[in-house]
Amino acid sequence: MQISTTIFESAKNVAASWQSEIDRSRERSEKKFHEIMKRMLKNPMNKIFLIELLDQSFRAHNSKRIANQLEYIFSKYKDTDIFTDVEELLVWSFRHIGIYMPDTSVELFIQYLRHDISQIVIKGEDSPLNKHLKKRREEHTRVNINIIGEMVLGEKEAQARIQKYINALKNPHIDYISIKISTIFSQVTPVAQVWSVNEISHRLERIYSAAMQNTFLHNGKQEYKFVNLDMEEYRDINITIDAFMQTLSKEKFYSLEAGIVLQSYLPDTLENLKKLVTWAKKRINKGGVPIKIRLVKGANQEMELTEASMRNWPCVTYLNKAETDANFKILMDYLIDEKVAPYVHVGIASHNLFDHAVAMLLARERGVESYCSAEMLEGMSETAYHVLKKEGLNVILYAPTATKETFTNAIAYLVRRFDENTAEENFLRHSFGLHVDSPAWKILLKSYDDSIEILPQIALSPFRTQNRNTEILKSESDIENYTFKNESDTDFSLLQNIKWAETISEKWKNISKNGGFHASAVVGGELIKSENSVDVIDKSQYHEKVIVGTYTRASQSDLEKAVSIAKADVEGWRKLSSIKRQKVLMDVAQEFRKSRADLVGIAAAEVGKVFSETDVEVSEAIDFLNFYPYSAQKLRALDGVEAEGKGVGLVISPWNFPIAIPAGGIAAALAAGNTVILKPSSDAVLCAYRLCQCFWDAGVSKNTLQFVPCSGKEAGKHLITNSDVDFVIFTGGETTAKQIIKSRPDIHLSAETGGKDATIVTALADRDQAVKNIVASAFNNSGQKCSATSLLVLEREVYEDENFKNMLVDAASSLHVGSVWELHNRIGSVVDFPSGNLKNALSHLDEGEEWALEPSYADNNPYMLKPSIRWGTSRGDFCHMHELFGPVLSVMCAENLEDAIDIVNSTGYGLTSGLESLDEREQEIFKEKLHAGNLYINRMTTGAIVIRQPFGGMGKSAIGSGKKAGGFNYISQFMKLHFEEESSENLYADKLRPLLEEENDIAYSLEKTLKLTNDFTHWLQTHFNKEHDYSNIRGESNVIRYIGVKSVLFRFDEDDILYEMLASIAAAKMVGAKVYVSIPNNPKSEGLLYLIEKKSFLLENDDTFALEDEIALEKAMLSVQRIRFLQPPKIAMCEAVAEYALYIATEPFMEHGRIELMHYFIEQSISDSYHRYGNLGLRGLVKELEK
Repeated sequence: MQISTTIFESAKNVAASWQSEIDRSRERSEKKFHEIMKRMLKNPMNKIFLIELLDQSFRAHNSKRIANQLEYIFSKYKDTDIFTDVEELLVWSFRHIGIYMPDTSVELFIQYLRHDISQIVIKGEDSPLNKHLKKRREEHTRVNINIIGEMVLGEKEAQARIQKYINALKNPHIDYISIKISTIFSQVTPVAQVWSVNEISHRLERIYSAAMQNTFLHNGKQEYKFVNLDMEEYRDINITIDAFMQTLSKEKFYSLEAGIVLQSYLPDTLENLKKLVTWAKKRINKGGVPIKIRLVKGANQEMELTEASMRNWPCVTYLNKAETDANFKILMDYLIDEKVAPYVHVGIASHNLFDHAVAMLLARERGVESYCSAEMLEGMSETAYHVLKKEGLNVILYAPTATKETFTNAIAYLVRRFDENTAEENFLRHSFGLHVDSPAWKILLKSYDDSIEILPQIALSPFRTQNRNTEILKSESDIENYTFKNESDTDFSLLQNIKWAETISEKWKNISKNGGFHASAVVGGELIKSENSVDVIDKSQYHEKVIVGTYTRASQSDLEKAVSIAKADVEGWRKLSSIKRQKVLMDVAQEFRKSRADLVGIAAAEVGKVFSETDVEVSEAIDFLNFYPYSAQKLRALDGVEAEGKGVGLVISPWNFPIAIPAGGIAAALAAGNTVILKPSSDAVLCAYRLCQCFWDAGVSKNTLQFVPCSGKEAGKHLITNSDVDFVIFTGGETTAKQIIKSRPDIHLSAETGGKDATIVTALADRDQAVKNIVASAFNNSGQKCSATSLLVLEREVYEDENFKNMLVDAASSLHVGSVWELHNRIGSVVDFPSGNLKNALSHLDEGEEWALEPSYADNNPYMLKPSIRWGTSRGDFCHMHELFGPVLSVMCAENLEDAIDIVNSTGYGLTSGLESLDEREQEIFKEKLHAGNLYINRMTTGAIVIRQPFGGMGKSAIGSGKKAGGFNYISQFMKLHFEEESSENLYADKLRPLLEEENDIAYSLEKTLKLTNDFTHWLQTHFNKEHDYSNIRGESNVIRYIGVKSVLFRFDEDDILYEMLASIAAAKMVGAKVYVSIPNNPKSEGLLYLIEKKSFLLENDDTFALEDEIALEKAMLSVQRIRFLQPPKIAMCEAVAEYALYIATEPFMEHGRIELMHYFIEQSISDSYHRYGNLGLRGLVKELEK
């Protein structure tokens, strides 16, 4: 730091003199604007109200709908005090009169709003824009135009935006524009940095050429127009800088001066600045002209904070405003220097008068004034602009523009500006009506001094340093005090991680040249040799006929031996303490961390998954390994609860999540205290073998976890039907799950069976955001995720919106499909040639349907299926009712939200569903009426994360207990749980208690029942009737809630205990369920006879009490939502209802409400991305006040 104390001190006097002149010279219009801002800032609710008003109200195209939303927001924030008396009258008039004339009143409202913010967002129509620019030019002030438009999601829109920029440069009144890489290229892919840079560079060439072709008269000579490259999210920094340098390094652009933005809220900016300066000097030495850097504080911090929280990454920005301001001074010191400024001109973009004072004094001292400019936001402080002009500074105004059509797109800009400029320590926040020596001035002066004081110690290197090549992995040492936290995914925007990805690609693309990867069955600790191997092809190298490796299948005798070994538990896994099992599984998690690269590589080679898709799978697998033993400890910590494994678990895993799902099933079964046999999908055997190696390498015995690749038919014959297999964890199709039950009706099956997952979009959605989320949900991983959106239900207004349709088709058709070894491809291969439902969906349209985007294949490769979109699907059509597992999206029209919900519920599935709507009222309706295990609001419907969004469905999407994977209850279904009542210290009471039982069984049972109902009440109040958010993610709520079942059938038999029967009935009634009590004909036990005697007291009018035989019972079982037996039913009963895949809860009664009450609830996860561009709105304010 070379700035002298003298300059820092002098800057205070200069800033004070400027502020005094501003105070004396404020124009009337500016005073009015300042009054508005002061009213907004005096009450934090005012800012939230204003953002919601702008963000939500104008999404619909129907005036009546807009008026309704306006009225709702006015009503919600009825106590806001942001309006003047005149504005209060206008609002009153709208709410009481205008609401009945929406076509007129809404148009007037929008006109008023546009006019009100026209100082901040300039009207983009030619006439008002040119008039404004002409005025500024007469003042000898250049205006940097930022053209606001729709989110660029596809290449047609990107090309249209490029043309808009070129047309702007042709406008004789415009000589300076700002652009962003995200607006000229829709498929920026950080991991494919070189490719992304090349693509962006090609587009920049067109814009830079237009700047050179359309000169303007400046200071008496013709000059090229100026193009400034704005900086956006952190992930785009390296690509933006490299594209800027690569393009301007071309000889044809040597004579063009262009600019780029750098942000001081990033500690690594100095490093990037030095890189740019070194390059700029070389460019000039080759005959080029200087470049310009626009130095800003940074306007995207809220979103950076939000993304960091969601991804469990360190935030990339300084969290302290003083540090950002200090870094700003460090960067000014470097730029405003006689050895730098002639090569790199600088624009000091700030409203902080101290910044401009320091920059001016420094430039004068070092003789580089001509290379510096002062930059401000258009409309924020007209008087300050004139004062700086009067001082002789070259002032440039930054002006976002929006037309009437793109007005709603300006909202994101306004929200970010509100957040940046109204932060507590921001100069602009205190500048409205600011006086020197006022309390506000003293706050700003202290902030300035604080930034100078910390200059010696601020960090100047990146905060996010994740490096998959060299990361040091530390084992968890204090297991007993361990608290679960989610694993971080790979940040593929970091250069070191891009190299890591390239290394994976090099190894696994060429694995066949190095001998291939081979897998064999592992039974009884031994590798099973076989000459009958199966080749595994690399679908990305289909034309080259590359073989990734081979695997061999287990024989019948191998399968039988595997079960025998698992039952014997020769290594004593079940006898280990839960803490020791937890330690081993957390060591396995470490092996997964070490093996992340190989797991990503093998999934790419075998099943064609792109790296980013498998990377999050590896993180999920690590989460499962850490979480399930952690959740087991939570269960065991419940008073009186004892747990042990059920015995032998069979995990049957799918191909679409070849790492996370098998790892999760194995981890859950092992953590519960079971031995495990893994039967992987035949399409993902190599992946399964590689992940098993992680378990074995970490200390899980090959006797405890055995690996048996075989056909589904062989597994059905020799594993599922084997009575020594105690439970099955299955993920796959509904048909297969039913076949499992038919082949072994009494099997304990936990099955997640896919679904017809839908996203609903209403007229009050952010349509740009909706398209982005839909395309990712429908087509990532080739649409092969069980949670993928394959049904899109649009409210009629959206369905008939041609712009929405074009945007959706453009976004989907722009996705790059192809070899996973070419890292720019977003979508890899399908797992197999299309067949069954998928083949039918690709080759057949129902009446009224049309292809909005026809099916096709990339690279003439039958595995590389591109996204396709069917438009006009009707109720009952094939693609309405059937799951497809491929990149096919069917679009339906609904009259309103209720109709859309009915369309989705009518499929009978219930795995995931999404809603795109900013209207809280619609969100509440969706949450209450949509039947699905995982609900998503304003975000993707895929990507469930352990503990945040425990995963599992309802209806046809779940067979078994419905306990959700990745949640606290999941592991309980693989345990034998029992209750041991703690012995009291009153030994005599303990001695008398059996006598009480013996003398009066009824009284004892009633006493026990009353005690249990008290316990049930406790757990209902503290757990089941509460919503839980265990993750506390910034900007995203992840609620886990329990929905009481609507009906329960109890089958009580002669051997059942009275208090267990009474308490079971009580539990169901306390949950609010309708009860059906079934007992055998001719009962004889005292307990059953007591139930008959007291049935009118125990049950209500709409409940049922039936004495019936098993045939009648079978029929009754089909009419209820939940079935509870206190003892396992006869095998004949299971066989009789096997075809219906009914779940019968047969676990012994547990005298603990936390456990027993689970039978009467369905779990549901609701993930709501409630932030708006990082702004947390009302929820953020409420949380802040709670602190």
